[in-house]
Amino acid sequence: MSSSKTKKFALSCILALLPVMAACSNTNGEKQDQGTGTTAPTASAPATEETGNTNGKFDPPVTVTTIRAVDAASMLYDDETMDKNAIYDAYEKDFGIKIKNNWVVDNKEYNNKLKVSIASNDLPDFFKVTREDLPQLIESDMVMDLTDVYEKYASEKTKKLLTADSGKQMKSATFDGKLMAIPRTNSPFNSSQFVWLRKDWLKEMNLPEPKTVQDLLTISQAFATRDSGGKGKVFGLGLDKDSIGYPSGFLNGYHAYPQQWVKDSSGKLVYGSIQPEVKTALKQLQDLYKAGQIDPEAAVNDNSKVVELIANNRLGMLFNQFWYSAAMQEAVVKDGKVTQEWGVYTIPSVDNEPAMTQVSAGVSEYYVLNKNAKYPEAVFKLLNQWVEVLTGGQLKEDSPLAVYANGKALKDVGKVASYEVNPFTVLFQDLYVQGGAEIMKALQTNDTSAIDFSGDLLNRYNQLKQFQSGDTSVWYQVGIAGEGGAFERMYEYFRQNRYHYDEFFGAATPTMAERGDLLKTKEQETFTKIITGSASIDEFDKFVTDWKKLGGDKITEEVNDWYATMK
Repeated sequence: MSSSKTKKFALSCILALLPVMAACSNTNGEKQDQGTGTTAPTASAPATEETGNTNGKFDPPVTVTTIRAVDAASMLYDDETMDKNAIYDAYEKDFGIKIKNNWVVDNKEYNNKLKVSIASNDLPDFFKVTREDLPQLIESDMVMDLTDVYEKYASEKTKKLLTADSGKQMKSATFDGKLMAIPRTNSPFNSSQFVWLRKDWLKEMNLPEPKTVQDLLTISQAFATRDSGGKGKVFGLGLDKDSIGYPSGFLNGYHAYPQQWVKDSSGKLVYGSIQPEVKTALKQLQDLYKAGQIDPEAAVNDNSKVVELIANNRLGMLFNQFWYSAAMQEAVVKDGKVTQEWGVYTIPSVDNEPAMTQVSAGVSEYYVLNKNAKYPEAVFKLLNQWVEVLTGGQLKEDSPLAVYANGKALKDVGKVASYEVNPFTVLFQDLYVQGGAEIMKALQTNDTSAIDFSGDLLNRYNQLKQFQSGDTSVWYQVGIAGEGGAFERMYEYFRQNRYHYDEFFGAATPTMAERGDLLKTKEQETFTKIITGSASIDEFDKFVTDWKKLGGDKITEEVNDWYATMK
């Protein structure tokens, strides 16, 4: 390691953390180790996959160290801890890998505690970092180049899962052509937006299903004239204090992509929120608000108020993600009876060009290996086995690791799901897109072999069957995974190439890390004021000018410098 780089980074961490170091150094009564945090080799020859047993078990066992953040609300059984639990025991029993936590803290304390460990160069074999800290660790030469290690030790199934988005999230962990981290992958598709609306009202009022933005506007106007039976004014479009400053679903119908980086006509990246299409869409929302089609209290109410409007038959349409029917369950199902019919639709377009739903391949967290880690192959074994769990792979039936995969009760892994306990977790990137095809096929044929993965999708299929048998407690699953539901619409987006990716998916740039939150707050405040009419639509032009001056131009420059390295 370059000592000058390490000292420079360590000094910056210490200066930033002087007020909190004392508090973090002995969190939860734990004494911080003073060593390097890496695992020393045993007296016998180091165990590797090659020197271990034929079943891949390390013999003699090896120890790998990590650090953990846990949800304070999560609880293990009385005889279990994050240091000693069924999941850790299973890795040792099945694979000869002992996992040692150098420290465990609450989630909200993790990043500060990690900075202390970085500053003192007291790092474990592998650990989780934010996208902001990753570039600094690489610059300070503190983490391992994983290029060759990944190719050698990651299973084919792991590689397939990590690159299911055409490799965008993995590419974000590549610096100067070297793979320096494993992204904590998530599904870009899960953030896609849909139009949720009262299908029974459409039929009753003889309105068309929404195929164009004009259809949406017609529906909103008509819904806003309905009689709620004395429960208050009906609104055509639902917004709350969060979505009113970031109405991405509605804006996407105008080919506007707020908070995304998009290509301009010259091939450069520009910030989506300052483009003219946004202004056009905001003016339409302002008109809807002025016409009384949006709740006048939307800017101060949270989503619970939206659900209350739904329960009282005072709201007929909104934009949200695939899971929203779960939020509506109690509002729609009363005394065991389904009282409303909701439909799920893809976003319609303002013109003849198909509307796309914005998604991001951006990653907020990564796993890195200490440059001096002794057993990288053991760390990748943990990752590979997690992928086996996630995909319902072949695991030893008596292993606690199999519990999650087989959809059984978590009695063998304590009260914390294996996702919480496993030290190295990644998620599907296309599971629910796939579910849109597989669950439909299984429903049509009554053959569950169409469903590749035995956990999540099979459970949803079974709940749909429960609903068909009269169990209304799982009504929400119809809107998610049933015929015409969100999963099927996700698959429709996929087949029609209607996912609009954020072109920037790298680690935060320096100015983005410094000024990004300020600029985002200003953006959301401005959009809210425009929609509610407390600011003229011309305020948008002032916002664009201010955004550029307050750091936006510098961020744009940095983003395009990054983009040039990706070509």
